[in-house]
Amino acid sequence: MKWALVLSGGGGNGIAHIGVLKELERLELKPALIVGTSMGSIVGGVYASGRSTEWIEKFMTEEFNIRDMVSSMQTLKWGEGPLVRVFQAGEAINNLRSRLGMESGEKILAKLRDVTHNINIEDTQIPFATNAVDLLSGKEKVFTGGNLAEAIRCSMSIPPFFAPYDMGDGLYIDGAFADNMPVNIAHQMGYRKVLSVDVSPMRRVSRSDLKNSLEVAFRAMSCSIKNAHRKNKATVAIEAYKGAYNFDFEHVEELIEAGEQAVRNNEVQIMKKLSSWI
Repeated sequence: MKWALVLSGGGGNGIAHIGVLKELERLELKPALIVGTSMGSIVGGVYASGRSTEWIEKFMTEEFNIRDMVSSMQTLKWGEGPLVRVFQAGEAINNLRSRLGMESGEKILAKLRDVTHNINIEDTQIPFATNAVDLLSGKEKVFTGGNLAEAIRCSMSIPPFFAPYDMGDGLYIDGAFADNMPVNIAHQMGYRKVLSVDVSPMRRVSRSDLKNSLEVAFRAMSCSIKNAHRKNKATVAIEAYKGAYNFDFEHVEELIEAGEQAVRNNEVQIMKKLSSWI
């Protein structure tokens, strides 16, 4: 049975997608198409390129360090402490004044090229698609071809943290601003059966959850994104959410477990709707 897997964005919460993929493999369920947005495009795109879930989990656990992925924010590498935070704030403000984003994204793109073997979307082992928003036209762009790493880089360009990615005739930002759960892309590509995974469901938060301006900005964007969300229904929709780890990439094992548990909690429905054995 042909079905599509749609992976939402959600910052660090998107690490849960790894656990979802692991459990789907246990159930011997393989999507015929993966559609990902933002962090979902990273995990989904790397997996579609041919990397195993074991490789992705090991990479995120042992090799990935967000501090090593930034090129312009040099103070991030100096450690912690009040003085460092003062310099970080000044550097961030200066970058916002002089650049299109606090971080250029050059090192992340280089790493994406490496982990995806720098292949084109047409050459992925599992068909893949991702979305972004073109600031120049104001419209959503769906990538179903071209360089895989660049397409992912476009989809994960969340302002003002990452500069928009300039490619061709477009200047692209995070795909979540068009649709953070692009089930419609799978439908448009001919897939009626869809499993969607939401790692950033809207929850009420308390005042204490909004600790700083970054959390306020992310919450504001989340509200806007959710209110603009297209109401395309998936065949099976699950939530893989552990907590507000929007900017936290440290709790890898915990987040992967959240993804695994989400599939286990919905295993009967998933098998009933998507398995050719039932």
